[in-house]
Amino acid sequence: MIKHVEIKRRWLVAALAVWVGALVVTVSATSAAPQGGRGNGGWALPPEAQTEKNPLTVNDAVLAGGKKVYEQKCQRCHGKTGKGDGPDAEAKNQGDMDLTVAARAARNPDGVVFYKIWVGRQSPKMPAMSEELTKQQVWAVVAYTQTLRAK
Repeated sequence: MIKHVEIKRRWLVAALAVWVGALVVTVSATSAAPQGGRGNGGWALPPEAQTEKNPLTVNDAVLAGGKKVYEQKCQRCHGKTGKGDGPDAEAKNQGDMDLTVAARAARNPDGVVFYKIWVGRQSPKMPAMSEELTKQQVWAVVAYTQTLRAK
């Protein structure tokens, strides 16, 4: 009888250990994610994204550089004028890809646009440019894309 109770106790301790381990892994994974989380349309944005300003002085040279990078890296999905109608755009997500909507400006200040470009997201697909572009290039793209918004 004692042996039977001891076996049950060991199974209970083992099950509890597995449950606690799974809980620790889940909590660790959640807290390791950027503070902004993925609740913002699938974007993993840091808290400073809302307030971060473009460090570049926006002038004709910066806009020209941003346009050049946009044409090379962004136009195939976002389209020539930023309406989300490029040849590689997913039709079902075209409205989300439209960079010209002025009403979205408050939700997408410079820092948010920067981090969306920098970190990307899985669905709908937006490739992360952190391995392809420098931060200065991304900030130039931010400056350029802000000019595409309807006035």
